[in-house]
Amino acid sequence: MEDYKKIRVARKETNGKKELMIHNPTSLKLIGEGSQGAVFQLSEDRCVKIYVIPEAAVKEGKALEAAKDTNRVPKVYEVGPNYVVMEYLRGQNLKNYLKQKKNIPESFTKQIIQIRKELKRVGFTRIKTSIGHFIITEGEILKAIDHSDGLTKDDPYNPKMFRDLKDLGLLDTFLKQAKEMDPEIYDDWQKNIDFTRL
Repeated sequence: MEDYKKIRVARKETNGKKELMIHNPTSLKLIGEGSQGAVFQLSEDRCVKIYVIPEAAVKEGKALEAAKDTNRVPKVYEVGPNYVVMEYLRGQNLKNYLKQKKNIPESFTKQIIQIRKELKRVGFTRIKTSIGHFIITEGEILKAIDHSDGLTKDDPYNPKMFRDLKDLGLLDTFLKQAKEMDPEIYDDWQKNIDFTRL
């Protein structure tokens, strides 16, 4: 069961392009990878993320623990020197869903606003969540993943999510919905994010 401790990930840079190198001597299925590391499925309801930088595992474990009462992030089960065992969220990522649908339902806009507010409430100083880091779980409930810098970097207005929405042609729709649902957060974004530079 603890075969995942044999897995190693590293990052190499070739011609300015970063590439993740994965050494997986186990039969565990790779289900995702990004700049921080790689994710492997352990069981029907658990996965493990192996990190390139060990400190990132500790940071993500602390962030998930801080946000556990929001029910909007994966449950954390174990934090090791270079890994976090967490809840495996079944579902499609929001970015792929929006690419297919070419529309953002109001229910998702509302949930994105709620998630961002909840993460801020529990102490997150960086909410970098891109649209691809929202998972649509059962009942069309959004949950957010990838929070290793959530408690350690001061960047509450990271524009990544808004840039993703602009690239999908959905930023105007999202902002219009947000303005109707939560004028206060809409005004906050307008004051602190330069939408013309996305």
